[in-house]
Amino acid sequence: MQPNDEDLHPISALQHMAFCPRQAGLIHLDQAWEENQRTAEGRTLHERVDEGYREFRRGIRQFSGVRVQSLRLQLYGRLDVVEVEKVGDAPDSAKFLGLSGDWVIRPVEFKRGEPKGDDCDRIQLCAQAMCLEEMTNTTITEGSIFYGKIRRRDEVVFDDALRNRTLEMITAFDAMIHSRRLPPAVWMRGCRSCSLIGICQPKSPSDFKMKEYRRELLG
Repeated sequence: MQPNDEDLHPISALQHMAFCPRQAGLIHLDQAWEENQRTAEGRTLHERVDEGYREFRRGIRQFSGVRVQSLRLQLYGRLDVVEVEKVGDAPDSAKFLGLSGDWVIRPVEFKRGEPKGDDCDRIQLCAQAMCLEEMTNTTITEGSIFYGKIRRRDEVVFDDALRNRTLEMITAFDAMIHSRRLPPAVWMRGCRSCSLIGICQPKSPSDFKMKEYRRELLG
């Protein structure tokens, strides 16, 4: 049985899940959100990308704000940039972009900061590629993440290890959504930069404040 559109999960949720399951739960179960300087800068960066543009240079075309989905993975999203480079006349691998011929397809994600020590950004990018593969019936081997703080791209290879890790995050997120259970708070280094630290209370000796917050939120 194929899922309905309303059963699909946002691709960006996988980045939240890989970074911190509790953050993912607060955002996607409780619809909690607090803005800080980091999230505001990231939002501004993506708004500029999402304005939509098409660019052609040195044989490579760029399309911003491309919408993708995968019914098999139950994911949907809007990609920052899809890059395509023509390598032949057939098949029509980029027909969804209005192009004929055979094209190498690469997703490009924009992040305001710098490369992280974990794989949460790469998981998000890999999920984008897997959605594109389903839409185009092609294999996508690599993509890029542009980090604003260092002003350069990190190249990402979609190998078996990253694909399996991405599938694990999809399964874990789907299980959390269907269980409606908020993951427990775990203090880690990234907590200091999280805009939800005040709601999450990762250093709280008990979960009392969080339970009171959820009771208020859910009525």
